[in-house]
Amino acid sequence: MVELNQLAEEWWEHLRTALLVALARECKDGRGHESLLTDLVNAVYIAADRDQVRTALLWLHEKALVEAVVVSGAMAAKLTERGRDTAEGRRTVEGVKPPSTTRTSMSVEELLAATKSLKPI
Repeated sequence: MVELNQLAEEWWEHLRTALLVALARECKDGRGHESLLTDLVNAVYIAADRDQVRTALLWLHEKALVEAVVVSGAMAAKLTERGRDTAEGRRTVEGVKPPSTTRTSMSVEELLAATKSLKPI
């Protein structure tokens, strides 16, 4: 049986990966605001609120994967070269789930379009 702590850590690893991938693929110049990043990770079915996104961005900042700053009370992040390498699967970092490399060119819009045909279980 999988322990709750293990599941929680796996969720955080997925969130961190989703944030890096969103910054790399969906954000101009690899920069994103916490509100936009929250919407992007929720679009790929990782249910996270702004507090969780902020926590993950701070963790990624500590690992030099993003540069996080607070502007007017809101957090923004810029992807570093190390973060882009991690998002694109060229580098592994403990605590970040390696991204899927089966199709690296799919945008959020393409993913949403592909999932519209799915029926609820």
